[in-house]
Amino acid sequence: MSKKFYKSEPLRDIRVLLRRSSKLYTDQIAYEEIKPHKQITKYSFNQLESDVNSLGTKLMHMHMHGYHFAILSENSYAWVVSYLSIINGLGIVIPLDKELTDEDIIKLLIKSDTDVIICSNTFASSMQYILTQCPNIKDCIIINPKQDYPEFLSLNKLIEEGKELVENGNREYLDTPIDTESMCEVVFTSGTTGANKGVMLSHKNIMAVVYGSLSLIEAKGVSFSVLPINHTYECSCHILGGLYSGITICFNDSLKRVMDNMKLFKPNMSLMVPIFLESMHKNIWKEAKRTGLEAHLKYGIKFSNVIRKLGIDLRRKLFKPVLDNFGGNLCQIVCGGAPLRLDIIESFDSMGIEILNGYGITECGPLVATNSYMWKKTGSVGRVMPGCKVRISTPNENGYGEIQVKGDNVMLGYYNDPESTKLSFTEDGWFKTGDLGYLDNSNFLYICGREKNLIILPNGKNVHPEEIEDIISKNLSYVKEVVVYSSTISESNEECITACVYVDEDFIKLANIDIKDKLNQDIRLLNRNLPVYKRITNILVSESEFEKTTTRKIKRALVLERSAENA
Repeated sequence: MSKKFYKSEPLRDIRVLLRRSSKLYTDQIAYEEIKPHKQITKYSFNQLESDVNSLGTKLMHMHMHGYHFAILSENSYAWVVSYLSIINGLGIVIPLDKELTDEDIIKLLIKSDTDVIICSNTFASSMQYILTQCPNIKDCIIINPKQDYPEFLSLNKLIEEGKELVENGNREYLDTPIDTESMCEVVFTSGTTGANKGVMLSHKNIMAVVYGSLSLIEAKGVSFSVLPINHTYECSCHILGGLYSGITICFNDSLKRVMDNMKLFKPNMSLMVPIFLESMHKNIWKEAKRTGLEAHLKYGIKFSNVIRKLGIDLRRKLFKPVLDNFGGNLCQIVCGGAPLRLDIIESFDSMGIEILNGYGITECGPLVATNSYMWKKTGSVGRVMPGCKVRISTPNENGYGEIQVKGDNVMLGYYNDPESTKLSFTEDGWFKTGDLGYLDNSNFLYICGREKNLIILPNGKNVHPEEIEDIISKNLSYVKEVVVYSSTISESNEECITACVYVDEDFIKLANIDIKDKLNQDIRLLNRNLPVYKRITNILVSESEFEKTTTRKIKRALVLERSAENA
């Protein structure tokens, strides 16, 4: 193939990445965030390096070298400063999910051998209780204290004191050697199907992802950060990738204000997961229907697609009212976390927003493959990134099998869990993702579903629940969420395919119909186009949204557990 990758320079470690960004981009804006009273605060690349070095110097001066530091906070500039200070020679960083309960936080703090916790003011009131349950934690640092906490340290004061140390010639932190092959970060998996495991990553792992992602994706202008930074997808690909590219990253301050903040920051690009794009897509068509412009929008897309084949691209003009809802400049979204429905990708593309679907897993730092402007194939999650190898284990007659990965991006193992580590690797050193898929001749990867979710019927037939979920979501617009799985009918003791759905509340109010009858009728019609063994024979309606991880993945294990209780 004649196409080439984007030019990307492999860097040794994250400290080199930070110094490079400060040298190349200096006074350019690295981050913007919304402060109280809606004012926007901006931070330059130069200030970032200064604050990182100051905090690292102060904490090392306090004899915290080698400590395990947990970060528990909303997305913010201070989160990034804390993360970079720790990882660049100070100690081990443990990013935690801010949505966890106090009890779950305590479990992970103990499991990760945390010495110091850095948290935002939101968690300050919980810290007294948490610390009583974690006697090995030596200190707590508050990021943005709104009142005096004499028993805790203040992040801002530590940075100020660290600057004085640096100015007075203290180079203890700046000159600390970094072992690129040793553990520098422990990231806990989201636990959609089981207990959280601590993924151990090194500078080598993380920088392999930065290099690989920027070989495939070109980042420019302003980017919108909406995913939690404690997830490797947002941290490695977006935050660290942004340092390499010199883009400005704007932090969203609330999931309730995503659309408002996109209008405020006017981003050119963003990294998202499918649930955001599905919601945005539904809102576009819901608004078009409400305003009586649905037919007009459909015609516009049809007309635009015809003239594009003739080399005329008027999407930015034709769909300006739609694009203005996202700030007016949005032209690229990199989507990871799960495969995205093809019709959504095509719909956004028709209106001028390119969706680049990718694939990754925390244990691979997380990126494995992604589509790009230069390399993309319909239905694929992209080309395997440079420096990473993928193979398909024991493929069936269709070429489907478990996706296995090898490369510098693959984790060191699970923290204090040699048994799980051993089970996750093959004897010849390939990481077993647990995902099912296949590779084509051009090294493009296609995902079929999770091995754990695979339904194996008594007749030996295999059913990928994700395939049926996509069919329901695509054809029944009033279905907001759906989980498909295998269950047993108690009367006959026969195994059947069940769909548990959560329906849009607005639809129920407006339709004024029996929603179970409506679902039965509509799914009966969908079943006609499915092979007999894939047909849904049991429908359950959830009264509330399904519980999700911070990256908005449905916790399938909980859905199955509750459905079994209500059966």
